[in-house]
Amino acid sequence: MIEPLSTSDAPMIGRYRVRGVLGAGGMGRVVLATGPDGRFVAIKQIHSHLLDDREFRARFEREVAISARVSGAFTAAVVDFDTTGDTPWLASVFIAGVGLDKAVRELGPLPVPALRTLASGMASALHSIHSTGLVHRDLKPANVILAADGPRVIDFGIAQAVGTGAALTEVGAVVGSPAYMSPEQANSEPITSASDVFSLGSLLCMAATGTAPFAASSAPYTLFNIVHSEPRLEQVPAPLRDLIAGCLRKDPRARPTPAQILDYLGVLPVQAQPWPAPVHAEIAAQTQKLVALTSDPEATQIIPAHTPIASPPVGAPAEKCRTGLRPGIAAASAVVIAGALTAIVLRGNESGTSPQENPQAIPTATLPGLDQLRGTDACTWVPQALGETLPTEVAAKASPDVSSWRWQATSSWGCDGNSGGARIAVEIGAALEGFASAQQVVNGYAIARRGDDCAFAIEGGEQAARWGVIVDTFARTECRLADHVLARLTASLGELRPDTAAQKSLSSVDPCALVDNSAFAALGPAVAKSAHSCEWPGYSTVRITLSQPRQRATSANDKMVDIGDGVLVEELDAGLVGLHECRRVYRFRKVGETFREEVEVFVADPNQRDDQLCAIADPLVKQAVGRLPAR
Repeated sequence: MIEPLSTSDAPMIGRYRVRGVLGAGGMGRVVLATGPDGRFVAIKQIHSHLLDDREFRARFEREVAISARVSGAFTAAVVDFDTTGDTPWLASVFIAGVGLDKAVRELGPLPVPALRTLASGMASALHSIHSTGLVHRDLKPANVILAADGPRVIDFGIAQAVGTGAALTEVGAVVGSPAYMSPEQANSEPITSASDVFSLGSLLCMAATGTAPFAASSAPYTLFNIVHSEPRLEQVPAPLRDLIAGCLRKDPRARPTPAQILDYLGVLPVQAQPWPAPVHAEIAAQTQKLVALTSDPEATQIIPAHTPIASPPVGAPAEKCRTGLRPGIAAASAVVIAGALTAIVLRGNESGTSPQENPQAIPTATLPGLDQLRGTDACTWVPQALGETLPTEVAAKASPDVSSWRWQATSSWGCDGNSGGARIAVEIGAALEGFASAQQVVNGYAIARRGDDCAFAIEGGEQAARWGVIVDTFARTECRLADHVLARLTASLGELRPDTAAQKSLSSVDPCALVDNSAFAALGPAVAKSAHSCEWPGYSTVRITLSQPRQRATSANDKMVDIGDGVLVEELDAGLVGLHECRRVYRFRKVGETFREEVEVFVADPNQRDDQLCAIADPLVKQAVGRLPAR
């Protein structure tokens, strides 16, 4: 929604009449306004308490200068700015559209014609950006808007002129969004326009398959994959596979230029609606709301949050709607001017009050302990718990036939199911970071929620080390599928049994039992952060994590270090390890053709060098290896 102005807010910014506040972040706010010609603009302002910060003000002026240099049909144009006044501001064209991340999350991968339109538009945008001597450096789905006539690239908050070497943060820091970085970004090497082309390849792969090609369970592993692994492009449609593979070459000199990408794609046919019909329906709805906002100047200045991209099924029951404004990933029309601010999302309630939700209820059931949860085959349990079919009211965007869903294991021994526009991810015994305290009860179990997303957790553990079973449906506007999954899983928790094959797997291993706790008396007792992660927290930190990442292609840069007793560990690139930490990764075994199991020992201390910390980590690795199951 758009919040009305407060009595202390000026009704005008420059020549622009302010219609309301789109949202605010830690560094400023974004307002919706109309210009003298009636056009809508999004205006970014710095918070008053930062106006005396010369460094931040200079950063804002730099962003304005860079944004003003970029123009073209596929970028959000700057229309006005003032960097010298008491309250600096930047106005850009307000674009009615749907974020690419939201479109793929709620509808599934784009069809081939839409992918070609996306690729051509993005290449044109990069050609425009690079022709000014700039590199975007943060090309990702959240920074792409699907407008009615094509894609738009937004957010030049960390863009940089080629060859300037301007520092945006501390020396050695990696700037950007991990899953969409280039290898040179991950290694903190000099950036050229070819870096944006690599990011474009990752973005197109995500739009084509629903998953970024190098995404892993943590940022360090994601960066490792970007530098060393080859992308898995089997699910990419054949017409675009070679193009995306070319963009994702490790050598920047081997990647195509935006002009070459346009030549490869050729002239596309003119399309009145380049995107799936539900995307255009939401764009039309946004436009109607904007027109209604200005039709009566005295009317309450509120725009309802956007509805789900996919319309609810005919006959679906009406639901109580709660609208809200929250910081998050840029989406829909609010994202045009996000820039260096915390981005804003316009959204509404997903499912209203679930039939099982009862904030006053008292939990009566206890989640099975981690020992019982370990070794459970999530991809066996989840489909069985859901039954053969999903109810019509929760399967609006996917096949109701559960057996037709594509179920696959994840790096944390969870399970990810995909069917068209719907997705379910379940992780057993996961750490509940980011989840609020339980506010509802389902079948006697306490249920926590992460923000306003349709991500819930069946809660277990203690407050100091919260863990549980996470259910995420990757939606923000409709939680009926999540409600159904929670109800079915909580009803079958008593039937959980460890898989017999898990006895030879790390999935059944207690990481806290792999080393002698007496060695960490000064740090305090071990804390089970999740079913597969144990930590001894303190001024120094020791953590053991068991995971099941995808196998990575062998690279010439891969190094294995013998730490003694015949134990070989993977040596990570220096760019993936901090100055005061040591990470040792032991490869336990391969699992089929896709995954492998690993043990990671992490030791950190701000007062010790990495070589000193590795002298601590190595004996722990050898002790842990000696206690692993027989292969």
